[in-house]
Amino acid sequence: MLASFSFRVVEAVAFATLLGMPGLVLVAEGELPSRPVDLPAIVAEPVAGTAVNPLPAPSMNPAVTTAIVRAVSPWSAMVEGKLPLGMLPDDDRVGSPTVPMDSWIYPALERLSTYGLIPSQQTAIRPWTRQECRRQVTEAMLLLRDMELSDGPDGQARSLLAALDEELLAPSDGFKVETVYARAGTIAGPALADSFHIGQTWWNDYGRQLGRGSDAIAGVSMRWTHGRFFFYDRQEGQYGPGAAAINASQAQLFTQLDMMSGNPVPSPATFYATAAQPAYARQRPLELYAGIAFGGNELSFGKQELYWGPGTMGPWSFSMNAEPNYNLRFEAERPHPFPFVPSWGSYRFSLVFGKLSGHHFPARPYYNAQKADFTFGQGKYVEMSFTRWSLLWGVGHPMTLGSLYHNLVSSNSEGSQYGYFNRTDPGDRKSDFDMRVHVPGLSHLLTIYADAFADDEVNPIDAPRRVPWDVGMYLASVPGLPKLDFRLEAATSEELSQDEGGQRFFINSVYLDANTNKSFLLGNAVGRDARAIEGRVGYWFTARTRVEAGYRQNKGGTQYLPGGATISDGFARGTYALTHDTSLQVFVQRERFLIPSYEPGSQHNTSGWFQVTWTSH
Repeated sequence: MLASFSFRVVEAVAFATLLGMPGLVLVAEGELPSRPVDLPAIVAEPVAGTAVNPLPAPSMNPAVTTAIVRAVSPWSAMVEGKLPLGMLPDDDRVGSPTVPMDSWIYPALERLSTYGLIPSQQTAIRPWTRQECRRQVTEAMLLLRDMELSDGPDGQARSLLAALDEELLAPSDGFKVETVYARAGTIAGPALADSFHIGQTWWNDYGRQLGRGSDAIAGVSMRWTHGRFFFYDRQEGQYGPGAAAINASQAQLFTQLDMMSGNPVPSPATFYATAAQPAYARQRPLELYAGIAFGGNELSFGKQELYWGPGTMGPWSFSMNAEPNYNLRFEAERPHPFPFVPSWGSYRFSLVFGKLSGHHFPARPYYNAQKADFTFGQGKYVEMSFTRWSLLWGVGHPMTLGSLYHNLVSSNSEGSQYGYFNRTDPGDRKSDFDMRVHVPGLSHLLTIYADAFADDEVNPIDAPRRVPWDVGMYLASVPGLPKLDFRLEAATSEELSQDEGGQRFFINSVYLDANTNKSFLLGNAVGRDARAIEGRVGYWFTARTRVEAGYRQNKGGTQYLPGGATISDGFARGTYALTHDTSLQVFVQRERFLIPSYEPGSQHNTSGWFQVTWTSH
């Protein structure tokens, strides 16, 4: 275990870096030392006249330690060029895989950011690389030494930083098994497994198949890095109970729900009654990609996840609700200061071209997506981002440079004959806007965020009453109960101005399967023409031991589902650190749903799973 240290204050912030001596650290105060000293020479010794302020010794490049100062805040150091957003030039040339979105690292870093300790954090483009997570931890360490937090949040922040610093060890070339895990679960009672039409019992589970009965997962993740290059592989063996039968009335309902006012050519979607599917066992990669890093950016290709938004229920465009898809991605690994005016803030971007699976109308479509994320001001904590993405090609659609050009630049709807066999078919275009703000006066406790989506607008804020919204708030520590946090989030895919049914969003007259991958919604699982509200309260025993309980209610509109729908879920989740390397995760849920057009009467199920995870350190 890492010990806590109290460092000497270093006034020459960038001296070792400028000298090109990243392995050396300065320890003199007020003047440059006569000679540099190795990192171990920094001891748990407070400077005269200063209070002991324990923090773990960062496990990053030792030169970063030279920036732990009292007089210079991280943001001003970045702006002045003393402490680049990449921390050190060498860091921009280190290849780094991303941290999976189901890791405990994300809620820990978000909590630190809400405390005001990571002003450069940008949540709209995730997952983050391990390198970016390390950068955020170091930034929080720097700022905590100058910030006056109340006793409760201060102690919570130090506990989180100690655990994160230990988890995110300095990069080293070579191969490493990252995690090994096993999960067993069950759903006792009728399960909902179709968020695109009616609903979903388990949300944000990487598109793992749902069904009544028992399931099991065994997985392993591994990474390899060498200089700029990196490789990541997460493999799972999955056992599932199979799929329930679709009777004739349900098949007719699904056909009706997907019937657009202008039927596509050559035929509309038609569902048929099917028999129950047997239990299955399969092996598949959950993520599998490789890439190269340069200039604070990364270019990668393979099966990799996207999470584009600030919320927990799930962003509208891309979330962890569906299985990751194969894509080519060029992305800013870390925040970059604005050119010419770095004091104004920073930006990140992500450019993606990929392929979706499980589509039938049409089959095998591609998509392209672009997102720009901005954070403004010196520690003002205002973040906003803009997304544009679209579907194109697929069976019956010519795969040409001309069709790609029209898809990228056109602002019109589908071409003649609803786009089939039309070389100028622009595809199915979508846009998104999201923002996150640290509330003035409560900037060390509370953040609010919003995410808006549009299917027919260049930007959803052009017509805010005619688009889906997801809004939420996160309280990092309840006053008087510093270990307790609280989150409230509400999402609606029903327009605020009127209810236009389920043909308004996430579906298209040509691309009927639109916002799905292998039948799961790519984004928020609230579904079509529905409204959901969710509250969560969590208690942090330690950084890696936490219990969370919540309640969610999802209401489906009567203009979409005859008789509407009500789905209510009460759930609890816990993570317990068994040992230094091993943890136990437990999830339990009680669900009640009333969907008259799908199943008569009120239905109930009780479900849950437990998982044991070994993590290498």
